[in-house]
Amino acid sequence: MKCLAQFGACFYMLATSAQGQQIASVDLTHPTVPTKPIVTQELPKGCEKLLPGSLFDGAVMPPNHERREIVVAVVKLNNENPILGSEVQCEVQLRNSGEYSIKIPWSTDPNITKKGENPNSLSWEVGGFNIVLKPGGELENISQTLFGSRFSPGSELTMRPGEWVTALLKFKLALQYELAGRPMRTGKRELFAEWEQGAGSKGIKNCAVASGWFQYRDYYRQQNPTVTINVK
Repeated sequence: MKCLAQFGACFYMLATSAQGQQIASVDLTHPTVPTKPIVTQELPKGCEKLLPGSLFDGAVMPPNHERREIVVAVVKLNNENPILGSEVQCEVQLRNSGEYSIKIPWSTDPNITKKGENPNSLSWEVGGFNIVLKPGGELENISQTLFGSRFSPGSELTMRPGEWVTALLKFKLALQYELAGRPMRTGKRELFAEWEQGAGSKGIKNCAVASGWFQYRDYYRQQNPTVTINVK
């Protein structure tokens, strides 16, 4: 694969090369797994069956209510002139560009979501990268998802200010949600990557299940520099 000859992206890499360091890399080009895994649990003692419970959703906010700054950039592509519908492989860099440390999920094993000190009170993190075509929308993602749990050592990664990680991704040059009568156009288009993170929970109390899903939509402030591809 070759480095994209984009002035903005290359200038950013040069300007920040003296700050921080790369701390990890991951290959996510294997078959994808569900982003919201099904968690199975044994019946607690005294429960003959599980009763309908509660569903919660919401958002995760930063501890001091200051959004964490990150930069998500496509730094390599295996094909800058892809054909519509073809599979493309790319390398993405996620950098902590702020002044606070951040923690992200960093395991490709979905089974860690079943681990916990109490099997009837589970919590986990989910993360992944989206590739977006502009104009157009989110492209079909065929990369793996990342999982993390505080009960599974090594499944979460702490990034200090200035540190970055890279991920090898694969996506299909087709819209994830294509609208009727609005097919993708060929020609020069802008492409960028974005980071998405969420937190899940599942617990059993008084024989009833309570499940939750919380997004990090207001946790991060992202910069997503674009690169140019020529769609054929």
